[in-house]
Amino acid sequence: MTRYIKYVTDEFLKEFKNEFLVKYAHLYKSNEMDKLKAIFSDPNHVIETSIEYEYEPLEVEPKEYDADIVRRNIRRVWESLKVLTPVQAEMEKIWVALAHTDYLDYQIGIFNSQIANPDNKKSEESSLKSRTIFVNGAKRSLAIHNLAILWWLAYYFRDDQNIEAPYHLIDFFVSTPYRGNAVALLSSNIISNKEIALGILEAVKVLIEEEGMVVNRYPYSEAGKILNEVGGVRILDTLTREEVKAILINNLPNSYKVSFVNDKAEDDTSLAASKEENQDVEITELERPIEANETNHNVVILPVERTDAIASVSERNRVADLPVLEVTTQQEKTEDDDDMWIAPV
Repeated sequence: MTRYIKYVTDEFLKEFKNEFLVKYAHLYKSNEMDKLKAIFSDPNHVIETSIEYEYEPLEVEPKEYDADIVRRNIRRVWESLKVLTPVQAEMEKIWVALAHTDYLDYQIGIFNSQIANPDNKKSEESSLKSRTIFVNGAKRSLAIHNLAILWWLAYYFRDDQNIEAPYHLIDFFVSTPYRGNAVALLSSNIISNKEIALGILEAVKVLIEEEGMVVNRYPYSEAGKILNEVGGVRILDTLTREEVKAILINNLPNSYKVSFVNDKAEDDTSLAASKEENQDVEITELERPIEANETNHNVVILPVERTDAIASVSERNRVADLPVLEVTTQQEKTEDDDDMWIAPV
């Protein structure tokens, strides 16, 4: 179904954001789609471009996490909206327009299935606001917005070198609830090109599937810190995908925040603490992407088939001119909850 890319005017976007909780949030809560359609069909509010795309509706993701639906939605968003350039895909005005016109059913459905929380009005409004408009800075907001996050996951992690299965890394990434991990990864300025992004995800996949690394946000946030250290001696954009992968396989196991089954799973107390630590991760003050009743999905322990563990991986993948990095004392003291690593400009 051919449709056209739309965007909201600067004037309306400013008013929509400033008055969101006062004038607009209640329309989601009461499912007043007709009123939202009327607002976003006003030519003073929304402008239609000449950019065509093939629209395909998305499936509403249920409260209980369903990885297969997420995988299908990422594919549909990318195949439909790959006409957008990265510059266009960074524009809040485009995502706000699309979410309230062609994808309004999805936007309202996500509110009802994942955001609505009558018992906690403040949390409900905060999550609705941050998943609808940009309130956390550009990169962080793109990783939180209902639609934008699907496009950017496909942009960075679709593996065009793998012709038969270009979505294989994305399928791995969303095999467990992904929103907190996506924010930890995509919000970092380290993610500047696909080579780096693919190298990070490949390294994490190896360590999880082959070495029993625990699945939570820390491998992704710690990967950014390690590459930031590397950036002090190498220009990151010159690193190949394989170099990024090797650096992280060598160094991620040394991070004190990263856990492995061999380290902690045998200790029931430590394992329970790990699960509790990651069950209600707040990725911003305004966004809690993982609801409390989804906690069983947030830490996934994968079986380890080998016991020779991390050293063997490091030896097989060592980059000759990039030594294993040591975690600095300063990092240990200061990185309590700050998972967003900002690379120096």
